[in-house]
Amino acid sequence: ALPICFPVTIMGVGALRALAHEKYDSLLILDAYLLRSLAVAGFAPSTTDCSICSLPGPHRYFSLVGGGSVCGKCRPSASATPTAETLELLGDLLSGNWSRASISEVKNRREASGLVAAYLQWHIERGLRSLPFVERTLSETAMRHSSEQAV
Repeated sequence: ALPICFPVTIMGVGALRALAHEKYDSLLILDAYLLRSLAVAGFAPSTTDCSICSLPGPHRYFSLVGGGSVCGKCRPSASATPTAETLELLGDLLSGNWSRASISEVKNRREASGLVAAYLQWHIERGLRSLPFVERTLSETAMRHSSEQAV
């Protein structure tokens, strides 16, 4: 248990520091933390290659059961069809590419957040009762960013 606890603790401290300094949008920080925690536990979702047959991607389907991005041949019936930008955002959050994640569009952030929550709850095999209470609203930074893109 100790090898897993240390990276998760370090990630938690980093996430809290980023929140305290308002470095990035809080929704992005939460989703990045959840994705990286899943990765430490061995459940990192594939965001480009097919998670079942390893066919190079990107692919247009995302499967909770299949482990992330899946190709058309491997696609389980309950697969989501997120936008390519949403899958890129998931990859950016997982890898820590904050420069790209920070300029993502609000609609992609919301879609990614929904996929992260569903993926997390599928892999831990239970619903998180506290997750609906997490304030998943846009921060001032995200709203400012979306208004700048509209101009």
